[in-house]
Amino acid sequence: MSGDEVKDHTEERLHNVASQAFEGKKNSHSKLRRYDSLDMESGIVSGGHQRHGSKVLNWSIILQLAFQSIGIVYGDLGTSPLYVLPGTFQNGVKNADDILGAVSLIFYTVTLIPLINYVFIVLRATDRGDGGTFALYSLICRYVKVGLIPNQQAEDSNVSNFNLVLPGNGRRLRRADAFKSKLENSQFAKLSLLLAALLGTSMVIGDGILTPCISGPLYWPMFVVAVLAAIIASQALISGAFSVIQQSLAMGCFPRVKVMHTSAKYEGQVFIPEINYLLMLACVGVTLGFKTTEKMGNAYGIAVVFVMTLTSILLVLVMIIIWKSNLFFIISYVLIIGSIELIYLSSVMYKFDQGGYLPLAFSAILMTVMYVWNNVYRRKYYYELENKVSPLRLKEIAADTSLCRIPGLAMFHSELVHGVPPIFRQYVANVPALHSVIVFVSMKSLPISKVPSEERFIFRRVEPKELNIFRCVARYGYTDVRDMEGPLELVLVEKLKEFIRDYRSYQMITNGEEIPEAGTVESSAEDEDIIQEEKIEESMEIEIETVEKACRAGIVHLIGESEVVAAEGAGIGTRVMINYAYNFMKRNLRQYNKVYDHIPHKSMLKVGMIYEL
Repeated sequence: MSGDEVKDHTEERLHNVASQAFEGKKNSHSKLRRYDSLDMESGIVSGGHQRHGSKVLNWSIILQLAFQSIGIVYGDLGTSPLYVLPGTFQNGVKNADDILGAVSLIFYTVTLIPLINYVFIVLRATDRGDGGTFALYSLICRYVKVGLIPNQQAEDSNVSNFNLVLPGNGRRLRRADAFKSKLENSQFAKLSLLLAALLGTSMVIGDGILTPCISGPLYWPMFVVAVLAAIIASQALISGAFSVIQQSLAMGCFPRVKVMHTSAKYEGQVFIPEINYLLMLACVGVTLGFKTTEKMGNAYGIAVVFVMTLTSILLVLVMIIIWKSNLFFIISYVLIIGSIELIYLSSVMYKFDQGGYLPLAFSAILMTVMYVWNNVYRRKYYYELENKVSPLRLKEIAADTSLCRIPGLAMFHSELVHGVPPIFRQYVANVPALHSVIVFVSMKSLPISKVPSEERFIFRRVEPKELNIFRCVARYGYTDVRDMEGPLELVLVEKLKEFIRDYRSYQMITNGEEIPEAGTVESSAEDEDIIQEEKIEESMEIEIETVEKACRAGIVHLIGESEVVAAEGAGIGTRVMINYAYNFMKRNLRQYNKVYDHIPHKSMLKVGMIYEL
């Protein structure tokens, strides 16, 4: 054979051997990705990826969960007529037919809105079982790039829970694509969708305040029934408030609060102590202020109808873009359900000055809090994205002989998922020492309820290789418990070692960097295969030993926390929002390091930097 044929034959055999060795790993060659949205200058190879179907539950568990759902989630719908009746005949019954008309209106409303609209239509638009305005918003964000934070990654679409592409004919697909394009290219539409989700969330919280207050002074024969109904309805709305706050918190739309998962067996059962106390104070204040259920009923009606209307608006977007529903069905839904809800909305707004202003006032306050937090959160992210450490600067750090390397593994936590955050530059400038292994860890919330554990981590190698620096994005859904799989540092180290093994094999298969030239071949192809495998294994073991040695020397968690101030020359509105409103909430709510309660505080070090936004 000629020299070229020997070379081709050798490369083919080495490729086959490396592929077979690599297939034995947890992450197969067919599942590796060649793009890199974390940072275009980094190395390649993502974590494991497997498709998993939903778990099959037995009927006893399904019936138990269904009973809890009826009691908690739908308890408010069943008890709403108790709140409507006291305000229906405020001046007494003038005609017996009025009773039949009022009760009939209640009956048909409950049948049409909760039964037909919610049970048969809205419940189909859940985000992996989670409902509400924010779940619908996250569902839309998954298929349309309407999120205002630029942390989208191509790898996210490979998460098994992420996609839900439904079939549709050519006309429906073209209509969905055209509507999708208009939303993605309109900043006004993006902001409007966010405000709609915030308003719906605020109204649910306001509803949670009003429900315990309105329950329900009734006559003694109905006292016991009313109290039980009030407990069910109050629990329903309070649980709903906790749920939507958890969803908005995970997407950067609510100040940091402590979310406690009250059930180790079932997901989604959460308790938020700070919000519980605020709801209690608000309930007492409303009861003392209104004293009667008449004005509370007016306020309650506005809150409920607003949430229904906003849900229907978001649901229409889901029908067009995701479901690709028939145009006749969409128009019929808007004309029938939309018209009824608008009629109810206009009727309750008639009683705005009779207590109806209360939920709007609550919503205005909550929306202001949520919008200020989200706005500054986005400004911080853009600042870090624009000022991230460049590859040239990293090479300068690697070549700096005055920078010593100390034993140990440092996990540098930040919110940036693209590149190395600017706070690292601040750290190196003040502490001229780096740990032997550094991993930049970013906690990212996907617009889905849950991310499978085997698809959670994405790793990248930061060049130059001599730095032993890696990037890691840990992806979570808004119902995921962050420390459910065990201590973060232990899980992350194991995933890092898996990444190193897969990276070396991937590098050989795709680049062939260590494949010898045909002219240097002195032994048979079989011997070269064995030598090549041994070199790869040796290289892997050296890197893994470096990581294990760093872990034995100690793991330290560096928490990047930035202080934000308005930039010089900023407008008065921006200065008030950043310097006063945002910083007041940040100082008086949970600090950033307290969000990582599962990290040992003795190994935690805060690294601060001032951002001028």
